Amino acid sequence: MASIYLRLSSKADKTNLQSEILIRFKHGKVDQRAKSNIFVNEGYWDSEKQSIRIPTLKGVISEEQKQNVYVLQEQQDRLNKLTSFIQTSFLTLDRKVVDADWLKNLVHDFNFPPQQEEKEQEPQVTSLLQAVTSLIESAKSGNRTVRRKETPVVKETIIQYRQVQTILQRYLKLHKKSDIDLSDVNEKFYKSFVQFLYNEGYKLNTVGKHIKNLKAAINALPMAQRVSCEFVEPKKCVKLTEDVDNIYLTEEELESIATVTINTPYLEKVRDQFLLLAWTGCRYSDLPKLNKSNIHTLKNGGQCFKLEQKKTTAKVVIPIFPATQAILEKYDYEVPKPMSNQPFNRFLKEVAKMAGLNDEVTITHTENNDGSVERVTQSFSKWECVTAHTARRSFATNMYKRSYPTLMIMKITGHKTEKAFLSYIKVSEEENAEKMLAEWK
Repeated sequence: MASIYLRLSSKADKTNLQSEILIRFKHGKVDQRAKSNIFVNEGYWDSEKQSIRIPTLKGVISEEQKQNVYVLQEQQDRLNKLTSFIQTSFLTLDRKVVDADWLKNLVHDFNFPPQQEEKEQEPQVTSLLQAVTSLIESAKSGNRTVRRKETPVVKETIIQYRQVQTILQRYLKLHKKSDIDLSDVNEKFYKSFVQFLYNEGYKLNTVGKHIKNLKAAINALPMAQRVSCEFVEPKKCVKLTEDVDNIYLTEEELESIATVTINTPYLEKVRDQFLLLAWTGCRYSDLPKLNKSNIHTLKNGGQCFKLEQKKTTAKVVIPIFPATQAILEKYDYEVPKPMSNQPFNRFLKEVAKMAGLNDEVTITHTENNDGSVERVTQSFSKWECVTAHTARRSFATNMYKRSYPTLMIMKITGHKTEKAFLSYIKVSEEENAEKMLAEWK
């Protein structure tokens, strides 16, 4: 696989004290170097990450500081585009034309495009609805959306962006506005929009999701267009989230689902697909990847799935446990294509009810009641709370209860941080005490 290495030149310009970023491209016998024509002060270069270090602005911020961050971000964006341009060009060209000056010429073409047709300047985004619409169009075209991140936008995320667009249009209609300037997307708007979402009947975590996606739309804009928008400042417009008492299924409960007699073919498929997720820790969007083509044999003779997660593009290696192996063999390693998520969850509840998951569970969440935000506790039968995502939560919790190290489980689930992973662990206080006593013995 082709590799690109970046380093900063040891020679700095005596006038502005900036150094040029140097590029090295390696693939097989191809090993070439070139100057990037991108410059940065040595103090802002991160040699370990091979990227420009963008400072975080805190406290009272001067216009000069804002402009400096804007310039650094623009240089990093240009560097990202250049490396992507090199990788793409190498993948698509005839390798016979890679001469000694191939990389130098390629970088020159990037910085000074030959016979470039003049394009109409894109209109500047100055309002919130424009920013959301621009985010959706960018995502649909396959572009990266959130700046400084390299993960592609999946279909489910685009659906979320469309949802927040529709909600924002309803908010604007209620306030008799066609749009709102970015400079007015401030703490006052934040409080008003949050209250609107509560009035619409959304729970706190859903409110937080829509706030997050509005911030994503603003953060996707160039720094010069979003520099005056305080909505993206975390201290003024905080991210809303709460730890909801989501359930998990014990290994005994999973066994009850596995052994219950089901005479309806589509319910049987839903049951088996859910169990596959519960013994692999995968998201529902990755269910189609649990097939023969992604199975590999480990050095110790065991088998595993090797796949790239759809949502995060994280590459994971998942051991195939006996319960997983049994389902794969049942379908001759060709698991049926999953249905859409909503009917799957509806049918799954039927399966869980048939398996006798009738224990009472309490769910506590934040709701808006006549303008007053309060915590509400409701009781349900356990089968009513089972969804596709319960499988992933069950995998993480059951592996944790088996005393597997946290980092070992994270390698399988693909969680990047322990904080995010631990939100999946749903061990009760009583189960935790039992686990500690067992470990003590």
